[in-house]
Amino acid sequence: MKIAIIGAGNIGTAMAALICNSGAEVTVVARGARLQAIAEGGLALDDRGTRHDARPKATEALSEVQDAVFLCVKSQQLGAALDTNRAGIGPETLVIPMVNGLPFWFFLPDARPVPHTDPEGILARLLRPEQVLGAVLLMTVSMDETGVALSTNTPTLSLAPVAPGADGAKVDALIESLNAGGVVTDLSDDIRAKVLVKLMANVTTNPLSALVGCTLEEIGQRDDLCALAFAVADEFRAWAKADLGRDLPPNPWLRELLLDAGPFATSMLQDARAGRTLELDAIARAAMTLAEDQGQPMRCLAAIVHALDIATTLPLDGTACAAALSDLTSLTSLERTPS
Repeated sequence: MKIAIIGAGNIGTAMAALICNSGAEVTVVARGARLQAIAEGGLALDDRGTRHDARPKATEALSEVQDAVFLCVKSQQLGAALDTNRAGIGPETLVIPMVNGLPFWFFLPDARPVPHTDPEGILARLLRPEQVLGAVLLMTVSMDETGVALSTNTPTLSLAPVAPGADGAKVDALIESLNAGGVVTDLSDDIRAKVLVKLMANVTTNPLSALVGCTLEEIGQRDDLCALAFAVADEFRAWAKADLGRDLPPNPWLRELLLDAGPFATSMLQDARAGRTLELDAIARAAMTLAEDQGQPMRCLAAIVHALDIATTLPLDGTACAAALSDLTSLTSLERTPS
C-alpha cells in the first residue's frame, strides 16, 4: 500500500517508523528543519529500548494519490493540512484523522455538526464520509532533543468507517499493514464508544495538566488535582449519558488510569511548555458547547479553559497556580454541595 503520514511530530514519527516495518510505501509530510532532518537521516522510534530506524520518503506536500493518509496534526490544523495535500487524496483514499478530541466525523452520516472542529468547512468539502476512518490510538509518545520518538507502551489502534459505503477490502489491507508493522490494530464495532472513553480521559487531564504543570501520575496522586479531574469527568459523563445515551467508566477507573500512566506529560502540557497553541477546541470546547446546548453545562471544565485563556504564561508559576487551584476547588465544592 501507499501510505502517507501528514505531520512528523510525536505520533506521526512513531507511526511512520512502525509502518515502514510493514513493507508499505511510506511518505512523510513535514516542514522546515524537520523535513530536512527526515530527508537526510530518516526518523526513529525508541519503543522501550527497541529502536526502529526508518527511511520513508519525505516531502513538503503530497503529489501522488495515496491508498491511505494518516492526519497526524493537531485538530485545529486538519483543514489546512488536508487542503495543502489534496493532490495526494483521491476519492478512494482512506483518510484517518488521528485526533485526541471530539472528531468532526462523530455524528456522520447524520448532518449534526461537531462545533469548533471544522470552522471553515474544509473537511466537509474535501472528504466523502465513506472514505473517512475513525481512529482511536492508545500510545504515549514524547520526543527527545534529537527528534527520536520515545514510547513507553505497545501502540494499539482501533479503526472503523464512520459512514456506510467504505471500501472494506482496502480497510482490511490497511489493518493488515499496520499489524505487520507493529501497530496492534483492530476493526472496531463501536468506534464512537472508544472515542468517548479516550476523550473523557483527555478532557479531565489535558487542560488541567497544561494549567498547573503536572504529569498524569501527579494528578492521580494528589487529592486536590484528582478531585478536579473527577469533577470534570462527572460533567462529561452526565452529558454523554443525557445527550448520547452512553455510559462511561467511573472515577476509580480514571484514577487507576492516571496512576498507571506514570510521569507522562500530556500532549497539552508538552504544548504549553513549548509555547504552542493548545488543542482546546476539539478536546474541550466541542463537548462543552454540545453540553451547553443540551442544558448540561460543564462549569468546572469551563473554568479551567477560562484560566488557560487568560494565563500569560503556561504552566502557571507557583503563586498563580495556588490561586487558580483555590478558585477551581471552591467551584468544585459548590458543584458537589447539595442545595
